Parts: sequence; C-alpha cells; structure tokens
Amino acid sequence: MDKQDFFKIIKRNIQDFSYHVTVVKGKEHPRYAYTIGNFETQNCEFVIAGNSNFQYEDLLLIFNEVCNKTLQNLDKNLIIKTEKFGSFHLEKIDSSWSKKMLLGVYDYYNINDFTAYQIVPDASHYTLDIPDMTKEWHSENQPMWKWLDDTIVWNLNVPRDSTVITDVNSLFGKKITEVMRWDENEWEAFTQNGEDIPKKDIRIVPISIILGIDDSLEPILKLDIEKGFWRDEEIMEWNNWG
Repeated sequence: MDKQDFFKIIKRNIQDFSYHVTVVKGKEHPRYAYTIGNFETQNCEFVIAGNSNFQYEDLLLIFNEVCNKTLQNLDKNLIIKTEKFGSFHLEKIDSSWSKKMLLGVYDYYNINDFTAYQIVPDASHYTLDIPDMTKEWHSENQPMWKWLDDTIVWNLNVPRDSTVITDVNSLFGKKITEVMRWDENEWEAFTQNGEDIPKKDIRIVPISIILGIDDSLEPILKLDIEKGFWRDEEIMEWNNWG
C-alpha cells in the first residue's frame, strides 16, 4: 500500500469515527498505538505505549473512552474511568518521543510539531513495558525502547525478530520460572506451569521486553533449540530441564 492509499484510509476513518488509530508492532521494541485526527478537534493526539497486557481490541476501546471524554474536557488532571480497563490519566509527552513514534501524524498533516498525550493506566494495569514519555528519549536509559532508533546496532546474539510467548504476569514483574527455546527465534517463558495458564493471559512479545524487565533472563539467549531452564522463585538459580 502506498502513502496516498494509506492517507485515504486515514481520511475515511477520521470522517467516520473522528480519528484513525495506527498500531505499530515492532520486532525489537514494545507495541504502541496512536491516533491521527484528534488534531483537528482537540489540537492534540494520543498514544498508548507498551501496556502489552491489553489486546488490540482493548486499545481501540480505550482510545474511544479517552477521546470521547477529552472532547468534552481536555484537562491535564482528568481521570478517565472505564468499566473494564480501570482508570487512565494523561501525560504530555516530550516531542522527542513524537518524532520517533508518531510519524503518521507529521506525514498526514505535513506539520513540524504538535502536542501529544500519553494515556497512562492506573497502578493495577501498569505493566513494566510502559515508558515515561514526559522525559526526553535517550537510548541509554530506554533498554526496551532504544530500538526505536534503527541506527542502533542489534547487540543480542539472537535474530532481531525473536519473540517470547509468555503470560501477562511477567509483564507486571512476576519472575519467570520456566523457559523453553523452540526455534532459533522463538521462546516460551512462563511464571508458572505453562499448561495452567488460560489462553486469554498468553502474550507474544519481542525478546527485548522480557530482558528489559528482568536481566537475570539473559542466559536464555544461549539455550539450544528444544532445551530449557527452570528455577525456583526464591532461589532464582537456573537449572537445566531433565
């Protein structure tokens, strides 16, 4: 799809729904999503960065709640309460993040600058892949998000598109206790017996997220295919399966 066809889709979504949502699933960095179109009605756009506990359909519902509430009252102290996803507040993001992530807004409106707000969840929904976008973006202090800069050399000794099948608890910081490597670029890493985890709690994320949350997982990069580790949650020393 070329740029002009994409712009037509954006324009149609803005006409039909007041805004368009772009979802970016990076191979190396966490997923993020942002709006295009609120600039016309509210002179700003919104972004959800990380929060991999939410599914794609959840993001659309959250944007809908936020955009409807802010259309009535765009206040920096506004708390947006939802029935299913908890509550959210807004943080004005540093433009360095916009220039890395919200490229579609710049392209569509052909502008050099605009205001954007990060949609931030309450504590019970706050996963560790969520960045603080109020501070200037620097690769040195953004282990999960430094890969937004495609000039940074990939320094992990695994394929750049490596993913981990995990459970949502790991995204909140619960320690992963069992790991298997099934392919050159695919791992499973769970906080409990994988067979006991409901399908709705399973997520597939870039390996950089898992390592960014817990660097004690670095040994899994050296696992041979079809080999695994396990560890006790208290002792936290890796053992070979079998």
